[in-house]
Formats: sequence, structure tokens, C-alpha cells
Amino acid sequence: MVVIQLQGGLGNQMFQYAIASIIAEREKTSLLVDSTVLENPKKIKNVQTVRNFELGVFNNKYKFADIKKIEKYFNPSKMTSFKKRFNFPFPKIFKEPGYNFHEYLLYLKSPVYLKGYFQSYKYFLSNEEYVRDLFLFSPKQLGDKNLELLEIINKKDTVSVHIRRGDYITNREIQNIHGNCDMHYYLKAIDIIAGKVKNPTLIFFSDELDWVREKFSKVEYNSVFVDYNFGEDSWKDMILMSKCSHNIIANSSFSWWGAWLNKNPEKIVIAPRNWFKDIEMNEKTMDLIPPKWLRI
Repeated sequence: MVVIQLQGGLGNQMFQYAIASIIAEREKTSLLVDSTVLENPKKIKNVQTVRNFELGVFNNKYKFADIKKIEKYFNPSKMTSFKKRFNFPFPKIFKEPGYNFHEYLLYLKSPVYLKGYFQSYKYFLSNEEYVRDLFLFSPKQLGDKNLELLEIINKKDTVSVHIRRGDYITNREIQNIHGNCDMHYYLKAIDIIAGKVKNPTLIFFSDELDWVREKFSKVEYNSVFVDYNFGEDSWKDMILMSKCSHNIIANSSFSWWGAWLNKNPEKIVIAPRNWFKDIEMNEKTMDLIPPKWLRI
């Protein structure tokens, strides 16, 4: 049995579910999702943004953990004599020690309970197609407007530009941790891709489209501003990003996945050099960005 504790938004939950799925598949055992932190965020210190279970948009059948049974099962003070008597394997609670890649994690034995973010492309190196298959969706879910945009994306050299604002701007504590990518980053990234791609069409995605439209409306390239996927529909932005030819991402796991799921073998992906505003935290993101992506 592998149990994964979910926390954070869609991008974070995808990292967590992916690594747990890889371990469960290798161990030929069941995978359970623990969503109690999402239901009761006070369980985790310093939770700044309340999140919901967001993986339901993908075509997976999820099994949710019965937390009372899980707490009893993983409590080392309970059932100890029973486990010793019958040589029952002691379950492990694996708490991610840091943001870097930890290869031994891939070889953990069942039963195990996983807590962490597990944000490294290296966890997926031998499992790319398996992980991509975890995050499939039906085109019918996109709706008419997105399907019309998808036709444009499929016909032209398109570049997704994801601009994360929202709580990165309005919440001072989150701002102090993450910071946000400035105009200089985006304009430089656009210039780099425009130097390699003839007549690119820029597809802008953001949680604050009015601001983005105001700042980028005079960019010299053809531009589309996606201003209709909000709230429960925001996941559709990620899918559209993944269908673009190239990607400019924010310091956000959401747009990281949009770029990683992009199957274009010749894609150009530009990512921010500073993933966190905090210097020490930023140094721990060395294993986050694939080597073929350009960090600026």
C-alpha cells in the first residue's frame, strides 16, 4: 500500500500523485489518496492558500484513504505486538527532506506514507509516458471556446505565456517566499523565442488577464488573451499550454506541467532562474527544471 498526502494546488497535487503512482506501480500495490490536508488545511503549518482536491479533472479512478484507519496503521505505538508476532512489515512515513531529487525514494517498499512536494523532473526520467498517461482528459471537457482556440494552436507556431499573479501579488507572506516574474523576464523570453521561431503567436494565460492585456497589448507579435478559464475551469489553461508549440512559464508548478506535458520534440521552454524569492529555497530547485529548458 502506498498513501500520498495531497497538498497545494493542481500542479503540486500532480507531482505528488505521479511519484506515488510510480512507486505503487513498481511495488504492484494499491495507491490511496489522503486529502485531509485539503479538507482541513490547519493540519499543515503556514498554509497560505486554501485548496481543494483538483485531480478529478483527469481520467483516473481515485481511492481515498480512510484517515482513521491510516492513522492507526501508521502509528508506531499501536498494534506493535501484532506486527512483531506475525512478522508484519512496519509501514514507513517518508517525509521529503528537501526539494532536491532523492533517488532512493523511487525504491521505497510498501507499505509507505508519503509527505512532500516531490518536484523534480528526475523522478520521471524512466516513466515519462506512464506519467503523461496519468493526466489524460477528454477533449469534450474543454468546451467550445477552448476547442476553437485549440484549432488555432494546432495550425500555428504558438507560444504559451503563463503569468502568475493572484496570491503571489496580494499575499505578502507568499510574495516574500515566491516573488513573481517581472516584465523584464517575459519580454526577454519572448525576444529569445521570436529569434528562433518565425511569426510566433503568443497565447497569454493568467489569473489576472486585465493586467496582462494592459501590459502586453502592444507586443509586436500576434497575441491571444485567454480570459475565460477561471475557478473550476482554470485547469483547462494547463491543457492548452501543453498543446502549444513552445512555452514561457512562470515560477509555478501549474505552468511547469503545461510545459512538461508538451510533447513537441522541438519545443523551446523558458523558465525563470529564480523559482523562489528566498535565496536558500531557490538553491534547492536545481533538480526542478529539465536541462533542455532555458532558465533566464
